[in-house]
This record gives sequence, structure tokens and C-alpha cells, in this order.
Amino acid sequence: MNIDRIKLENFRNYETQEIKLRHGINILYGDNAQGKTNMIEAIYLCAIRKII
Repeated sequence: MNIDRIKLENFRNYETQEIKLRHGINILYGDNAQGKTNMIEAIYLCAIRKII
């Protein structure tokens, strides 16, 4: 599965956010409590198709 973009609305600490990913390896980086793990969790929930 390839993910081209992620669009979040009212998910965890994101009111609205869209991220476009490139082919290959993408790196999420930033300070603590900026939402990196939340983005990975969103990808995981879409992959297993569960809605919280």
C-alpha cells in the first residue's frame, strides 16, 4: 500500500491538517507534543479500518 496524502479533521490535536507524502521514505520530525505519533496512529487506524 502506498499513501500519497493524509488529511485529518478533528483527530487528536489536529483540527485540520493535510500532508502530501513522496514516494520512498518520509521522515516526521519536530519537537515533543507536536503530533508526530498522532500522524502515525492515523495511518495505522486507516490501515486496519477502525474508527474511534
